[in-house]
Amino acid sequence: MVSNINKKLNDFLKGEKISKENFDDLKNVANITNFDEKIMTWFRYLQTIEVVGWRNKLVTKKICDILAKNQSLQFYSLFCPSYIKGKGEAGFRIDDVGNTTKNGIKRLDEITKMTRKLGFKCNNPEAIFFDLSLEQPDKTISMLSDLKKNINNFCKYLPKGMKFSLLSEKFPELMDIIGYKGIVVNPLPVDEVILNRIVDRGKKFYELFGWSMNQIISRSRVIASGEAIVGTFLRYNMPDSIMIYTPTMLERAQIYSGKHQDDPLAIIIPKKNYMGS
Repeated sequence: MVSNINKKLNDFLKGEKISKENFDDLKNVANITNFDEKIMTWFRYLQTIEVVGWRNKLVTKKICDILAKNQSLQFYSLFCPSYIKGKGEAGFRIDDVGNTTKNGIKRLDEITKMTRKLGFKCNNPEAIFFDLSLEQPDKTISMLSDLKKNINNFCKYLPKGMKFSLLSEKFPELMDIIGYKGIVVNPLPVDEVILNRIVDRGKKFYELFGWSMNQIISRSRVIASGEAIVGTFLRYNMPDSIMIYTPTMLERAQIYSGKHQDDPLAIIIPKKNYMGS
């Protein structure tokens, strides 16, 4: 049986040599989908654009199940505000948005286009602006007019046809639950291992603001709580959608699945340098 599926995979690849990791991944997809070549072709495309090592078998199965439904696919991304960086600084950029944001928009658009080319029906991709749980809310809540300018600048980069929504308007309940100040849930909706990874990775970013370790840990707890809650809303309201992850801190992708790591959200993490065709 094993040799048979290996032969079928080699025939599918038409002699193309790929890494053992990618071969084993395709074998897993073949087993999940009963060798659905359309879905396997899509995963072969995904292998060429994603960060290696972040998509586990449970996420793979979730994506396979969504693709197998043969419904119009919904790709979406969450985008955070662009903040002014610098020691002691607080506030939103009003001149432009950051390159991470611009590149994230391009990837969301490109992955949707390529998925259509591979024969799948897709709704227009959706950019969701995470306008809650602001950085340094004690200072930035008084700067909401600048946040609005930041949002307007963000919208200038959206390609024609891409949907846009504010998180606070898409799920109005989140304004009451999380709000601009953010929230800390006790016990935290993620385990200590994930929290420690967030803290460690967050150091590089928050050191740009001159933050202490206590401030970084406190903010990490807010992030873990708020994003896990958002993940719950995504799980129940957009169950068959696929997130294109945009932040540079990859460890935070796990937060959205919260305590449901055994039933994770469908999340794709593209390479930083992937810009499409």
